[in-house]
This record gives sequence, structure tokens and C-alpha cells, in this order.
Amino acid sequence: MSGKISLVGLFLASIIFTACATTKDGLFRREYHTLATKFNVLFNGQEAFEVGSSILKQAHDENFFEILPLEPISLLGEDVNASTVVPGFARAEEKAVKAIQKHSMNIDGQQRNRKIDEAYLLLGKARYFDRRFFPALEAFNFLLESEADYITFVEGRIWRERTNMRLNNNAIAIQNLKGLAEDLSSKNKFFAFANVTVGEAYLNLKKLDSALYFIKRAAMHHPKKKQRGRPLFVLAQLYEQKGNLDSARWAYDVLLDLKRKSPRNLFINAQIRSQLYQNDSAQVVNKLLKMLGNYENEPYIHAIYRGLGQFYSQKGVDSAAIASFNQSLRAPGIDPYTIKANYTDLADYMFAKGAYVEAGAYLDSLIPLYKPNELTAKRLIRKRDNLSEVLLYETQKKKTDSVLQLLALSYDEQIRFFEAFLDAEKEAALKAAAQETKKNNNPLFGKQKQAFYFYNPNLLVLGKQDFLARWGTRPNADNWRTTADLKTVLNATDTTQVKTQTKKEIEIISPEAMASKLPTTQVAKDSIKNVNQNAYLQLGLIYKEKFDEIEMAVEHLETFLRRNPTNKKRVEALYHLYKVHENRDIPKANKYKDELIQNFPESTFATFLSDPQNYDDSQLKTPSRLFENAYRLFEAQQFSEVLKTIETMEVLFSGSVVAPKVALLKANTVGRLQGVAAWKEELIRVADVYGTLAEGKHAQSLLSQIESSQNLTEKGPVFKNYKWIFPFDKSEKTQLILFNEALKKSLKQSRQKWHVSVDPYNHKTTFVVVHGIFDPLEIETWLEETTEQTQELRQRNNFVALSATYRDYQKNKTWIK
Repeated sequence: MSGKISLVGLFLASIIFTACATTKDGLFRREYHTLATKFNVLFNGQEAFEVGSSILKQAHDENFFEILPLEPISLLGEDVNASTVVPGFARAEEKAVKAIQKHSMNIDGQQRNRKIDEAYLLLGKARYFDRRFFPALEAFNFLLESEADYITFVEGRIWRERTNMRLNNNAIAIQNLKGLAEDLSSKNKFFAFANVTVGEAYLNLKKLDSALYFIKRAAMHHPKKKQRGRPLFVLAQLYEQKGNLDSARWAYDVLLDLKRKSPRNLFINAQIRSQLYQNDSAQVVNKLLKMLGNYENEPYIHAIYRGLGQFYSQKGVDSAAIASFNQSLRAPGIDPYTIKANYTDLADYMFAKGAYVEAGAYLDSLIPLYKPNELTAKRLIRKRDNLSEVLLYETQKKKTDSVLQLLALSYDEQIRFFEAFLDAEKEAALKAAAQETKKNNNPLFGKQKQAFYFYNPNLLVLGKQDFLARWGTRPNADNWRTTADLKTVLNATDTTQVKTQTKKEIEIISPEAMASKLPTTQVAKDSIKNVNQNAYLQLGLIYKEKFDEIEMAVEHLETFLRRNPTNKKRVEALYHLYKVHENRDIPKANKYKDELIQNFPESTFATFLSDPQNYDDSQLKTPSRLFENAYRLFEAQQFSEVLKTIETMEVLFSGSVVAPKVALLKANTVGRLQGVAAWKEELIRVADVYGTLAEGKHAQSLLSQIESSQNLTEKGPVFKNYKWIFPFDKSEKTQLILFNEALKKSLKQSRQKWHVSVDPYNHKTTFVVVHGIFDPLEIETWLEETTEQTQELRQRNNFVALSATYRDYQKNKTWIK
């Protein structure tokens, strides 16, 4: 009996082994491998693929501010050039490969397992969504070259062209698929898929009309209503881009008719966009507010508030628009695209209204949202840099205005002001504590009202806020109310500890303490006034020259004049007020011109207005070229000529983009002619006035170098290297030229390896200097050998100095004639 059982088992095993073979054809073998492929390997692969597709659809962040992708393939922040992080696609590929390797029955060039075609289709789709498009294309091509059934063949053909689109072969995709998309019946299950693919290829090529045609066909004849929403939304976006707003509204309304069969995010955004085309303002606002009240719309509150902001902006209700955009920014769950759009709209609005401080604040929030190498980020950074000066001077103006207003009050008025300020701070602190209490109020603390004070966390917050607002921070000691008693307590401890504790712990917040912090010395007050005046002047020039905000420029310049500035700055403001009103209000322009000429006739600005023929007006059109000419004079050490040129440039280009360069060139020129002390003064002025620009930062860097070197004091050993120096007055220009040429000629004919230079010393004196002398006795030896020049050289005023001494002469102008 046991022998019979063994024979049966062996027989069954041989049948199973024979059925598993894939090299021989047979009905039993074909059905076995087909069923094994379908219900085992391929089923698991398709399940994994569906998991990945579901995750991708749910987790994909839509950017409704651009044309939506007709087929999302990546998540927010993913690198589209790398494999996806979405699980499922790799598993699906693994199963498809396993199905092909273990169950393929390619016998005599024909595939006997009818499910292998589906395995190749799954393999291509898995690779496609894993963003490995060349391997995906290989799988689809292999499928199409085999004798696949019609349904699998058509689907594989569409997926191959989608892969070509991902490889930027859009024209090839259109050529291969357009005929099929047009020939398929609208009832065919692949009609919408083929048409939307061709439409997307045309969209990639920026051919909107053709894209509209095929996407509309796909949207209107899709067999599944749940999948009509995306092509309908894209269709509406394309109509908007073309300016066909009625057609866009129609497409949105068709999508809204799908109701819950459309994806919720598309449905809500279609509702919002559709409302923006309504004419009845009250109806639109009520509709959007009603949407806010629907609990199902909580994930889309940011989009609804943004829609309100856009509608108010269209109607010119600016305050309501700004409030709505800000509410959108504060909404929970806001996506990065809406944040960027809100900040962009707010920054553009503030910029257009001339509210540059607010525009700068919004740009500061917007720029970090982009990658540094993005083109948009670079544009925003340039825009923000243009505002840096305005923000600096507006901040200085606001702070110094406040301080000057306080200084203008009597002591009693200052005390009353700070009392009101502290009361307001206390009220704000108590409101914040109350909000914190409300926030933390939950069922776990339902009996807090009856709890004792020290066991009630909300009352503790209120108490602490009230104490800080009233008393400030105090040490834990007896008699903590009065400063005198606190000092007595602290004096009983270690002296070092007293100093540290006094600085860190005792902070008396009282009107008297705050008033005592106001500047009292005249030097400090004058410094604040100078900063305030400079801020108003620079803002006036910036608004006039850079932003063409004439009214704001006039307001700031006139305020500057009322602050009793120095004459040097006053003439500049008068000149610019004249230029502002020159073509707008001639009587007012003449008023400023007359004041400038009559009260400051010696100024360069007055000279220019009195005798403009002496100035080349053509240079107004080429400020860069005029600056280049001045810089060439600087390199040629013609410093007096540089200053003369700069006098003209300061008038012609005051307040322009060239002005900082001119100021820095002037500072360096003054340093060469007047020494380190004068150089530092000019650099400080450049750093104060143009601190946010490259020229101001460079001036500050030079100042730091001068200070760190103790006014360029030389350190280290002094080498015996001498200079033979011949001073010439400004009136001896011809004699200097002849003497220099003759001296060079004589040195060239001698054995000495000396060389000659012409070095300006100051406005009146220029040195002809002989370099390379290691011993003063060499001079006498050379004079005895050079008889032709001896008499003239001996008669000429000259002196010999160490190189270090000569450098000190040039740096600090210590030479006495």
C-alpha cells in the first residue's frame, strides 16, 4: 500500500515539475503560467503600483498659480531628476520583472503567456513613475514590438508617448499619437487618455490652441466623472491665459457641476476662481464668506482668503485686500505656493504705493522661500537691494524723530508720555496673558476659577505679566520695592557680585528711569540732529532720483530745510528743490534758485545755476564716462584736477547712482592731498551717507584698516633707503617739467640705478623725487661726476630724507617748507 502511495506522489510531482517548464508549449503549461502570473506575481505588483499612485495623488501639492500638470509625477521638494521617494513603484517593478523572468513562455518567437504583455506594461509604468524614463521607454518599445492584444497595445502606445514627453520629445509624441487620438471613438476607454496626452505635448510646445482642442476633447468625454476635474481645471486655466474669461468661467462651472465627483481641492479653487468673474460684489463676498463657514473647507481657508484678497484688489478696496492676504498667510495648512503669491502681491502693492519700508519687509519674508540660485530669487534680491538705502534712512528718520520730539518736551511732559507708554504696554501684556489663558482653557482645567491663586497656571501668567509691567525685573530680596533698600541689601554681599547683580537683575521700569535714558549732553543731541537731517536729505534725493516719487522727495527736502542744516547740505537741498519744480512750478523753482544764488553765491551749485555755460551739459547724459575721466586723472596723480572735476560732478550727479562713487573718489583724493586725518573724515562721511551700498562698506573697511594700523603707523625695522627730493610750487609747472626731463636724461647717462618720479604733495607743492639711494654720500659723488647738472641741482631747493620719513610726510603732511 505504501508503495502505491509513493508512486502516486512521484507521479504528481513529475506533473507539477513538467507544468512549471516554460520552454515547451501545451495547454496545461500555458494556463498554469498565465494563472500564476495573474493571481500571484502580477496581482501583487499591480497592488503595489496602486499604492504608489494613491500616495502620489494624495500627497502631491498643487501649484494653482501655474498651469496644473495633467499627470502629477513628483512631490513638493523632490528632485525630478532622481528616483521617487514614493513607495510602491520599486516593488511593482520587482514583481513585473519576476513575472517576466519566471513565467515568460517565448516559444518559436511567440509569447504563449498572454499575461506577460501586462507585465511589460506594468514594468514600463513603474519605471515611468520612478522617473527612470529611458528604461521605461525600453519596456514600452519591447511591448509594442511583441504581439500584444489590442487593449494592452493601445495603452502601451500611449504610455510610450508620455515617456517621450518626459524626455522632451514632444514633437515625436504628437507625431506618433495624434492620429490615434483623433481616430478613437469617444466611447473608447482610452479616448480621454490619448487626447489629454497629445494636448499636454502641445502645451509643452506652447501651442495653446492645439492644446485647448485636445484637452477639451479629453475633459468632455472622459468615461469616469471623477477624472474629468483635472483636465477641466487645466482647460479653464488655458482659457484664462488666452484672455477668454467667459470660456474660463464656463469650464469652471462645468467642473463645479461634478460636485463631489471632483477632487475637493480642484472643486474649491474652481469655486473661488469662478466667483472672481462675478459682477455682484455683495454676492461674491457673501459666497466666499459662506465658504469660510463650511467646516469641510478648513484645509482650504488660505485659498478662500486669498480669493477674497484678489476680489477686493480688483475692486480697489485696498485695505480689505491687504487684510485678506494677511489672513491667508496666517491660515493653518497654507501651502508654499500661496505664501509666495501673497507676499508677492503685498510687496508689489506696497512698492506701487511708495510704502517702501513695508515693501522691504514683505520682500524679506519672500526671498528665503526661493532657492538662492533661482532666477526669481535673484530678481527679488536686486529689488530688495534697491530698497536698502530707503529702509536704512527711514529707520534712522523714525528713531531720531521720536527722540527729538521727546527732547523738545519739558521734563513733566516726558514723564506723562512715558506713563502713558507704560500703561499701554501693561494693557498689551494683560491682553496677551488673557489670550494665553483662553488658549489653554480646556476640560482638564475646567475648575480653574475656583482654584487657589498659586495652583491656577492661568492666573499665575496674569500675575507675572502685571508685576513685570508695573515693577520690572527685581532680585529676590527684602524691601524689593525701593532702589535704596535694594542697594543696602546688595552692598552686604561680595563687591564683584554686587556689580554683576546690579547690572543684570535691577532694571527699574518707571517713567523717571526711562526719561533718564534720554541724551543730555549737547554733543549727543547734535549727533542725533545730524543723523536726522542726513536721513531726510538722503531720502529726498533717493525718492527724486531713484524712484521718481516727486511729492515724497519735496516733502523730505522741505522738512530737511526746516531743521536748520549746515550751509553745505542746505545748498544741495535747495538745488534739488529747484530741479524738482523747474518744469512743474516755475515761481517756486525761481524762489529756491534765488535763495541759493543770493545766500550762497560761492557754492558750486550757485555757480552752476548762475553760469551754466561753463558746464558741459552733454556730460549729464554720460555720468559714467565723466567718472571714468576723473578716475584716470586720479591714477595719473593729478589730484587737484580730480577735485575740480568732482566739484562739477557733485552738482550734476547729486543723488544719482554715480554719487557714491564720486564721494569715495573724493575721499581718496583728499587723503592723498591732505593726509590721513582728512582722509578719515571724508571716509566717515561716505560710510555714514552710503552705509548700505558697496562704496559705503568699502569706506568702512578702509576706516577699520586705518584704525587697526594706528593711522597707518609703520612697524618693523627702518631700512637705510633714502629719497632725494626737489619741491616745486604750483606756479612752477613749466620749470618742473623741464627739470624732470633733464634729471631723467642725466641719470640715464650715469652708472647709478636711480629712477625719478613726480609726486604731488598738496594743493601748492609737488615733489620731484629720486629713488634708489642707499647712502647720501652717493649724491655728492654723482654731482661731482655730472658737471653739466651740478650747478642747477645745487641751486635748486632740495633735501634728503629716509624713505620712512618721506612716507610719513605724504601720509600725515608733516613736511614744513
